Amino acid sequence: MVLPGTLSDNVSTKPGLKIFRDEYKSVTAACLDLGFAKKACNAGSYTEKIIVAFDVRLKNFVNNLSQNGRVVFATVDLNEGKGYDPSNGIFTVPAAGMYVFDWTIMTQKGKLAHTSLVVNGKFKSFNHCDDGASGTYVSCSKMTVVKLKQGDKVWIGVFSSPANMYNTYTSFSGYKL
Repeated sequence: MVLPGTLSDNVSTKPGLKIFRDEYKSVTAACLDLGFAKKACNAGSYTEKIIVAFDVRLKNFVNNLSQNGRVVFATVDLNEGKGYDPSNGIFTVPAAGMYVFDWTIMTQKGKLAHTSLVVNGKFKSFNHCDDGASGTYVSCSKMTVVKLKQGDKVWIGVFSSPANMYNTYTSFSGYKL
């Protein structure tokens, strides 16, 4: 929603609009006082929150993806902000801020997958998905919060051993707080 930065008392004399303007001023003042906003809007400016969110899944099984390999999630269910590229598996940060990432890995029967959130080529958060040689499917999830700059590159990579992942149940998602 985009609202003008300042509201003039002489915009309209309709009672409903005056009530809205008064309540808007009251909420804006409260947010400033509580520290939810750093400064009041300037006259003539607009406040717009950039929405960034994506949710993707594997399209095909992954077999023996080597250490340092990148998981490419080709099925895109959501890509607000257009930060995720399904051709290479990289999320490029469209706007600086705090981001929440979550990924779930389902191993192929009797296999393992040791994955990590990778930020600009560095492993940041880890997910160790191993059935312990029981011969079953294993599903493992990890969620992490990361402060990022515009243009940073984020993906899911393999940090150890060859990874084997079941397609439909392996996913990656993220959003800007």
